[in-house]
Amino acid sequence: MNVIAIGDESLCKMTLKATVIYDDFDFATRAAALLERVALRVREAVRWDVKPWRLDALKQAPLAEAAETEAADADLILFALSKTRSLPAELALWLERWAAHRQTEDAAVMALSRDESVVGQPLWRGLEQFAERNGLAFLSSHNVQENGDSMQFVQQLWQRKLPAAVALGLSGDPPRPPRHWGINE
Repeated sequence: MNVIAIGDESLCKMTLKATVIYDDFDFATRAAALLERVALRVREAVRWDVKPWRLDALKQAPLAEAAETEAADADLILFALSKTRSLPAELALWLERWAAHRQTEDAAVMALSRDESVVGQPLWRGLEQFAERNGLAFLSSHNVQENGDSMQFVQQLWQRKLPAAVALGLSGDPPRPPRHWGINE
């Protein structure tokens, strides 16, 4: 499930990485579509690299380690949990290990739900407290519903990466091939 949303081709094309932890594939697909919609509304060219991980996979140590390694440089950890009401021990452990090894200092945690009544439930509070303890932005379904907050968040992620891309010469223009390397020149 890779989601790509690109605006103006002349702007830098960099990838924002999102790891989706889900318990319902259909809901995870909708969460990825939400990222795409938000990216389309941002003026810069945004590309999302979305890597989904089923919550059950985190119960198996090798898969949990693989998910942690893959998510180490994620800009966003998105929780699309529609059937889970409390923070499972394996998810809490995974989160702590991920936080200790993350490579993106100002990553964010996003929690989506189908039902607004989950906001006060243990899962929601646990994710919010985790984000607060680790200095992460916490986004919820309250502020990702087609509004400015989610678009502002994506734009901030993008702008944070933009100076590094310009410094490295990663603009939207393809690199020019070296001259005098072909037989027909």
